[in-house]
Amino acid sequence: MRNAIFGLLGILTIAILGLLLFVTQPWSDYSPLAMNSLFAPDKRVENFRQMERVFPYRTVKAAAAPFSFPRAEQPLEVTYNFNGEQRNLNEFLARVTATGFLVIKYGRIVNEQYFQGADAQSRFTSWSVAKSFVSTLVGMALDEGKIKSIDDPITRYVPSLAGSGYNEVPIRHVLQMASGVKFDEIYGDQFSDINLFFYKTLIFGQRADDVMAEYGRARPSGEVFHYISINTQALGMLLRAVYDKPLDKLLEEKLWQPLGMEGDALWNVDSQGADGVALVFCCLNAQLRDYAKLGQLYLQQGRWQGEQLIPQAWVQEATKPGAAFLEPGASPYDYGQRGYQYQWWVPPNYEREYFAAGVWGQYIYVSEKDNLVITRTSVDPDFRENMAETIAVFRAIRDALRE
Repeated sequence: MRNAIFGLLGILTIAILGLLLFVTQPWSDYSPLAMNSLFAPDKRVENFRQMERVFPYRTVKAAAAPFSFPRAEQPLEVTYNFNGEQRNLNEFLARVTATGFLVIKYGRIVNEQYFQGADAQSRFTSWSVAKSFVSTLVGMALDEGKIKSIDDPITRYVPSLAGSGYNEVPIRHVLQMASGVKFDEIYGDQFSDINLFFYKTLIFGQRADDVMAEYGRARPSGEVFHYISINTQALGMLLRAVYDKPLDKLLEEKLWQPLGMEGDALWNVDSQGADGVALVFCCLNAQLRDYAKLGQLYLQQGRWQGEQLIPQAWVQEATKPGAAFLEPGASPYDYGQRGYQYQWWVPPNYEREYFAAGVWGQYIYVSEKDNLVITRTSVDPDFRENMAETIAVFRAIRDALRE
């Protein structure tokens, strides 16, 4: 009996030690405990601008010839009506826990503010704003002939997805978040597919490419707008295949250097090893002005410093819904009356307006008619509830700056 008790105690001790080692992972620079506390109320502001402490990363080097926006600064005394109330910009920025706010009109900085201890050199995490950078790279690959047509099935270029729900799905439908792949993106559900994706890659050590092959089909592609982040991860696999280089290097070569980005960016990856794969549906970390340059590039119809980086036709096509099911309010899923196209959103009643958006309140908003780009980063737990008001605020700024 005594031997049995000692044996059970030994097994229990080993199990506890094993659990402790798994939770702390002293052999790694990245602890599951740190990852688990990413959204802790007392840590998330710092975490969102220092994601290199939480997840492994690759560096995207700042431009050898940095570009700085000229300045024409002025105070923004903006008020607006929302839900029958008169509100003001400063109160709104405080309420959404803004960390950075930048307004560029006619290519000049009109207003630039930082909050929560941030400054112009701070790197803010992008969340899904990264998706718009990825779709831009797809447009470049198409223009360069690396991709013959976005109506080609993605599995023509990424055969490892042939056994998954992506088999024979056109690249266009992946860009439009209409792949039909079975996946749920509910961040509040601990066991949702999106959260399990992070657990599998960053805690249990599965490679992102292997996890991608696990998902099946929910419906035919090209019928329903259903926003799922793994569609962008599939586009990242496509880009790696056609360029034969990692996404951080591709971003550096195609956008970071040509746009004169002023700061190094960091892109979080699925493992610490040299072969770590970028989590391209999120997790780009960059300075506020550098995010704004993507919006300015689109505002300028793909042209930058005398060079056509992306075709004007791609800018026009990528930022306007290309089918009825992509129009604002058409999806059976609740996206706050927003519409979509190639990893860019459009607001209700859009008129050459579009924006990149990320959870917790990250935005790059473009109004072509008004020569306006607004970039905002936030740590806003109520970002879904504040989405409609955010668009109202951007439009109020647009109206206030009209001549």
